[in-house]
Amino acid sequence: MKKKVLALLLSACMVISMAGCSSGGKETAAGNTGGGGGEGSNAASAEAGDTSLPEGFNATGMPIMNEKITLKVWIEGGADIDWEQNQIVKEIEEKSNIKLQIISTPLSDALQKRNLMLASGDYPDLILTDWPTVFTKSDIMQYGVKEGVLLPITDYIDKYGNNMKRIFEYNPSYRDKCVAPDGEIYGFARFSECYHCSAYPKIYLRQDWMDKLGLKMPETTEELREVLRAFVNDDPNGNGKKDEIGMLGATTWNTMVEYALMGMSFQTVKPDFWLSLGADGKSVEFSPSTDAYREGLRYIKSLYDEGLIDGTSFTQKEDQMAQTVRTEPHVVGMYVCDHAGMGYDNNDPVEAENYQILIPVAGPDGFRRQGQNANEGEVQGFHAVITDACQYPEAAFRLIDEFFYDDDYNMTRMHGPKGVGWDYVPEGTKNVFGGEARYVVNSLTEDQSAEIKKDLMSVGPQADLAPFRLSMLPEAEDIYQPGNYEQRITLDTQKVEQYIPKERLDYTVFIPLDMADDYAEIQTNLNSFVRMATVQFITGERDIENGWDQYLSELDSYRVDRYIEIYKAATGR
Repeated sequence: MKKKVLALLLSACMVISMAGCSSGGKETAAGNTGGGGGEGSNAASAEAGDTSLPEGFNATGMPIMNEKITLKVWIEGGADIDWEQNQIVKEIEEKSNIKLQIISTPLSDALQKRNLMLASGDYPDLILTDWPTVFTKSDIMQYGVKEGVLLPITDYIDKYGNNMKRIFEYNPSYRDKCVAPDGEIYGFARFSECYHCSAYPKIYLRQDWMDKLGLKMPETTEELREVLRAFVNDDPNGNGKKDEIGMLGATTWNTMVEYALMGMSFQTVKPDFWLSLGADGKSVEFSPSTDAYREGLRYIKSLYDEGLIDGTSFTQKEDQMAQTVRTEPHVVGMYVCDHAGMGYDNNDPVEAENYQILIPVAGPDGFRRQGQNANEGEVQGFHAVITDACQYPEAAFRLIDEFFYDDDYNMTRMHGPKGVGWDYVPEGTKNVFGGEARYVVNSLTEDQSAEIKKDLMSVGPQADLAPFRLSMLPEAEDIYQPGNYEQRITLDTQKVEQYIPKERLDYTVFIPLDMADDYAEIQTNLNSFVRMATVQFITGERDIENGWDQYLSELDSYRVDRYIEIYKAATGR
């Protein structure tokens, strides 16, 4: 049910008690008559036919409001920051005439507090989140479509959007992915096009061992087996002991050996989602029930049985994996990760160069792909929303659109002040791909990092688009130096880019409310079962040959067909 009436009543009571919701209050901004907007912007909009602008609001330019207003803003985290003195908050107020009254929340129970706040009816004008409290598409269906707690911003994008229009023109599919089933957009997404994130998981191998043993980069699964055998049996670390590990992984992030090998050479698989496009490029199939998945399990089990995959891969976390990779003398030939520094110590340029990316190897039927498990290019959720308690939604919209999606402001929000955390590069500087570079992120001492932390604001949406990301990566002479890590992993990704599928299913979609609970329950149960059964097949607790039919029968009991049916209904497939 809509909570607008309750919110307004609560707001009125709080004003009477002198502890009011500040969004309704105006403050005269003495001497603030200039800026890029002002009354001229109102006049320009009126000439264009828009005569319904709120009093004192400017549709373009700065300030956003002619007289100062205050917006109450809930922020995930930031409890250790003095937001009254935060330079980003101060600059926003100075330029826009909007004062942000920040309510920060400890990370430990932020999601629970967010939900309780929304359920109570006592919530602020704006909510800014990071990933733990991001508004998922399910949240949008609940709090936006159903309850009306979140305001739609669709009309504001068309009327007042600056950066959001730029983003949607750059990639029209982003707009489509933001639109809820009722045709409205209810929040501000983090548009992420992290280039190196588009290729997860990756496998890195010791090139110095390859050179010492006279091995070439493997092209097939059987050639990969031969490399692993040489790593384990031929003493490449030269200590006279058979202490080498062929391949190592973990159970967290994208460090899972089983899904790296499966997705590379046998069957597209996205853990915790499990659906993939069929061979026809249109149908939806459940990856862990396919013949290709079974064939992949046979191969991975054969490596495990030979001792080429270390058993701790199925029980340890990524920090434990990294500890083993960094052991001296070095013992790990290959490891699975999101990016290289999850294994070797990035402060060691020699080790950084020793580990090189494995180019995907072809399976028996020629299947050869790079995993793509990081949701890049999707709208995974919304990192800012305007609530129905806000009396200045147009101003709140423009504030997010102008300050959170602008490239320069993003550099300052994430890296600190210009001249300290970042700088512009000289004109004509090229990025790692030969395009135009614009920024350089400066290396900071621990003291400098601690000093600028109080002035950062990393929560909230951003336009993390590929051109922006690449503009921060000027060419580097030595990519193995710690300060050039982003350049290194970007160039690594370029080596495997040709194997990234051009088409895949969206992992995060709007599920109709009457199906949402069913979908979430099935997915949760499937996650637990498939992960467990996959490892059991590899380690021999389940029999791939004689226990496969029983496994398929168990999958049926988890309602796989219904899971696919709901997904197809939600996506119109």
